[in-house]
Amino acid sequence: PPMYLVRQGVRDETLYALIAHNVRIPTVVLGDLAAQIAACHVGCRRLEDLARQYGVSRLTRAMELLLDRAEQLTRAAIDAIPDGTYAFEDYLDNDGIALDTPVKICARITVAGNELTVDFTGSSPQVRGPFNCVPASTLSAVYYVVRAVTDPSIPNNAGCFRPVRAVLPPGTVVNASRPAPVNSRTATVKRIADVLMGAMVQALPQRLPAANSGQLLVMAMGGVDPLTGQPYVTTELGAGGMGARPHKDGVDAIETDVSNCMNIPAEALELEHPVRVVHWRLRPGSGGAGRFRGGLGMEKGFQLLRGEATVTYRGERHRFMPWGLFGGRPGLPSRAAVHRRDGRVDALPSKATLHLREGDMLVVETPGGGGYGDPLERPPEAVLDDVRNHRLGVAAAREEYGVVIENCQVDKAKTHALRQAMRAQRGPITWTFDFGPERPRQ
Repeated sequence: PPMYLVRQGVRDETLYALIAHNVRIPTVVLGDLAAQIAACHVGCRRLEDLARQYGVSRLTRAMELLLDRAEQLTRAAIDAIPDGTYAFEDYLDNDGIALDTPVKICARITVAGNELTVDFTGSSPQVRGPFNCVPASTLSAVYYVVRAVTDPSIPNNAGCFRPVRAVLPPGTVVNASRPAPVNSRTATVKRIADVLMGAMVQALPQRLPAANSGQLLVMAMGGVDPLTGQPYVTTELGAGGMGARPHKDGVDAIETDVSNCMNIPAEALELEHPVRVVHWRLRPGSGGAGRFRGGLGMEKGFQLLRGEATVTYRGERHRFMPWGLFGGRPGLPSRAAVHRRDGRVDALPSKATLHLREGDMLVVETPGGGGYGDPLERPPEAVLDDVRNHRLGVAAAREEYGVVIENCQVDKAKTHALRQAMRAQRGPITWTFDFGPERPRQ
């Protein structure tokens, strides 16, 4: 339960000792706690400075006005969205335990005047794995999407969310009942954001991007380094591609929507742990094809140099691909495998605990973002540029974009003929979403 680390300026040494004895690297964890406490002290001092400078009553009145102003501007932005109910659903691959059972996130957004209601009725019951959400986590995705579809110049405060109501059915994956496990809920929050953006695309076409990669790859790798005899734990965070936008390609290998983590530098990882980053590169062809291409995911290889290590791999989008919009194709799904020292290759599901021995290499590949618009309308020169920059292969240029490249140049006559044939075979684009082979277009 919540307990005081510090009471009236005095540390609870018993609680500190309890924490230190229940983590693998006490210096790191206690250092993090010290940094958080220091940040709280800085915030307190700065708020006190404002109160001394302006007076308490004036300061609190200014805060109230900022909240009211944010509410007024947000209501005006919601009022500009067409009234109606917009429904969408998407899936997590699984809950990490029942590996063949997808987890559904379902939402209906109702816009009525200057108010907005999000109803998650129909989402999967809470799961056995640690992917359940508590209300605060689910609401964080709701509030993110509200800010994303309204005016970015509105002051970002709680007043923005006064016009918003959320229906969170108890006992579901978006509002789990105790004692449900919730440790890995970030993956679910990412999918909730995908679902809400998919719903809002129907209300605001031509304004919102195709699906982002929809995952934040999280891995923990730990063991005892034979060289020092000391235990170690390191965490890896892996980004995917951003969804293509109505007028621009998606950004490659970047955190999007509800996550904003930095990458882990290879140099820092290799300096402190018995791990080598063998390669770290963009994943060619992973962005969904479209008039505007989805951002690429990344590929990264981790080789264990000595000893043994245990790895927890928490991925997503191995099965359900980031959807494309208005003719754009979905981004490639995630993929991961262990390349054993003896030559064997063990493919991984989206959630796994695995063991590495000296010389083994774990290779992870993150998804690209969905494409936007008809791929056959992408300028051939832009396709050629992707091929020259190794973002796309020559065969994919022909198969996905109808662009014939020979001797590093576009053959305009062959490209024109191929695109005409592909359009005739495909027919007109009548769908909004392209989900890939797991689900029909919609």
